[in-house]
Amino acid sequence: MSFGTVALLSFLWSTVKYLIGVGVAVTGFHNPLYGWIFTSAGAFLGVVLFTYSEFWLEGYLKKFSNPKKRFTKTRRRLVWLRLHGGLPLIALLTPIILTIPVGTLLCTTFIHEKHKIILWQSISIAFWSTLIFGSMALFDVNIGQYLKR
Repeated sequence: MSFGTVALLSFLWSTVKYLIGVGVAVTGFHNPLYGWIFTSAGAFLGVVLFTYSEFWLEGYLKKFSNPKKRFTKTRRRLVWLRLHGGLPLIALLTPIILTIPVGTLLCTTFIHEKHKIILWQSISIAFWSTLIFGSMALFDVNIGQYLKR
């Protein structure tokens, strides 16, 4: 594939599912710096888009819903998550385990300040990108050769 195709695919996949974008970048780029740039930029864009769309969607759905105040198993888990980790824990888990849309939706249930959600998610994306692509550059490991087989 050409450089532009790999760049576009890794960017677009990273807006929704970060690990697929990383996989495309690892197999397509020879320089880990390009992978870091395109996957991070795509994930940052995804966080911003989904943060603002989640607030819009939440406001839109509240018009039509009739919330019941029950304490269910899901709500217990959300309370436990909020008490034991909150926004930083969700942000840390979002790129790797959760998807960008799911992670931002969970963050919007905890906090309604958009700038804090975007800040914590951006820190997490920068951390994971640096960990993945930095270790590739530092240890001169080419994971792409194993993925192409």
